Amino acid sequence: MNTFHAIIFLHVTGAIALFVAWALEYNQIMIIKQLPGVAGNSTLKELKKINRISMLAMIITLGTGIWLMAEFWGQGSWMMMAFFSLLLIIFIGIFFRRRASLLKEDRTRSFSYLISSIRLRIAIGIGIIALMVFKTTAMLSSLLIVFVFLICGILWVLIVWKMQKNPENFAQIK
Repeated sequence: MNTFHAIIFLHVTGAIALFVAWALEYNQIMIIKQLPGVAGNSTLKELKKINRISMLAMIITLGTGIWLMAEFWGQGSWMMMAFFSLLLIIFIGIFFRRRASLLKEDRTRSFSYLISSIRLRIAIGIGIIALMVFKTTAMLSSLLIVFVFLICGILWVLIVWKMQKNPENFAQIK
């Protein structure tokens, strides 16, 4: 074993931890949706803990990814798009969480922002995995992969926003 293998291990472990944290976050958001106002506060505290774990996982994944890029692979188009996608994930997480916190009284809209955020981040994260697997050399191919998964995420989010208009359907979101 050498440093390369250790860094690859940390990189993959960070990515797995990130997806596990996102799955836990998704689960907590679904619990928040079902609980009444005050009972949901402890779940919100759990959600904050999960967000810290996901940030740590992202830092590990990003740090090791930058190291691998600098040391071994250079600046390929797929790596640049993966880096851009991570920045997009961070932006979406912060923006949607702030929007949700501004709407605490309107639980339906607040939930819509929370669930939209996690769905978009998961879709973009899967797009990053596709970039890592295909390692496209052309920028257009890399851009297309990110675009396809971003569109998939947006379509997944549109389901929530359409169901929000009908309370009976909205209760069935999973």
